[in-house]
Amino acid sequence: MAPEYLAHGQLTEKADVYSYGVLLLEIVAGRQNNRSKTAEYSDSLVTVAWKHFQLGTIEELFDPNLLLNNFHNGNLKNEVLRVVHIGLLCTQEMPSLRPSMSKALQMLKKKD
Repeated sequence: MAPEYLAHGQLTEKADVYSYGVLLLEIVAGRQNNRSKTAEYSDSLVTVAWKHFQLGTIEELFDPNLLLNNFHNGNLKNEVLRVVHIGLLCTQEMPSLRPSMSKALQMLKKKD
């Protein structure tokens, strides 16, 4: 859930954008955004994704099944990286820094 919703109960378009970003990260990582210490993962997926981004190890976030059959396909890897970057943009802590939903969808549809 978006930090502003957890802190203040505010449901806004930017909270929806945050949730969309979480969904994108869940698809790429092949895991849920768990926060429970009793879960398989102790850090939330969003926290882990941002740590990998800051360390330059974002590919470690990828679900291995995504690249299993196309490991040498650089284009596929670039597409997955683009989805991760959009997910990270959507899950920024400050709502004002997140793109609008239409902008996020536009970025997702964009072909380079």
